Amino acid sequence: MTDLTLMTVLAHPDDEAFGTGGTLSQYADQGCDVYLVTATRGEAGQIAEDDLATHADLPFVREQELRCACEIYGIHPPRFLDYPDGLLPLIHQGQAVGKVVRLIRELKPQVVVTFGPDGIYGHYDHIAVHRWTTIAVDMAADATCFPHHVSETCERHQVSKLYYRVIPHEQIDAMRERGEPTAMMMDGVPFSFVGPPMGEITTVIDVSQYVEHKLRGIRCHATQVGRENRFSDAPEQVKRDPLLAHEHFVLARSWVGWPAEVETDLFDRLR
Repeated sequence: MTDLTLMTVLAHPDDEAFGTGGTLSQYADQGCDVYLVTATRGEAGQIAEDDLATHADLPFVREQELRCACEIYGIHPPRFLDYPDGLLPLIHQGQAVGKVVRLIRELKPQVVVTFGPDGIYGHYDHIAVHRWTTIAVDMAADATCFPHHVSETCERHQVSKLYYRVIPHEQIDAMRERGEPTAMMMDGVPFSFVGPPMGEITTVIDVSQYVEHKLRGIRCHATQVGRENRFSDAPEQVKRDPLLAHEHFVLARSWVGWPAEVETDLFDRLR
């Protein structure tokens, strides 16, 4: 085991699977403590196949799917903020930030990962989680913020690095050229994927050794992707897809300096 801790804060079960599943698996395999915090149980999502769940039990089913994925990644069981799916901009924002602050103080991660300000495709839940986490990273280090959290087990904590999970603009273009979807449907309209150009990406994690973990994690989320999809019994060309083999991040905040070139390790300068 190492003394390194990674905490990822996302909105829904399956948000972790495509863009961070390999990274979570890799750092868990290296002996890091890896935690996934999820704001909702994804109960507002569609059900890919009718016999997988009903709308009444979808929150329970999607929670079990996320637990399945976390077991495959080798990370701690998921932590839930217990908020309603699709309504994150409407709940009490201060209380939400307070929950993330408390988890940062409890788990004491050196590295925190969340969505960037565009939420990958403008999803309002993703953007809310981005705001909560970015604010919480600062407030967790300030003993005057949420002073009732400060105790022997939950003292203030300074995160060393904050990253945003992103999709490179070039990969979105490549997906479009292959005829793959480059938008998510919300409320009957397409919300296009948004990502920075490679020149603005600070960190690329090669997860090619963990693609199978990543694919198995994706398959856990059957209510979202269905039993039969391009990731089930994936052929070799799918496994070599750069979107699967490499995961991309932007270093948004650092208290340990900035990289001179593209990083290949979220814990660069911390080992």
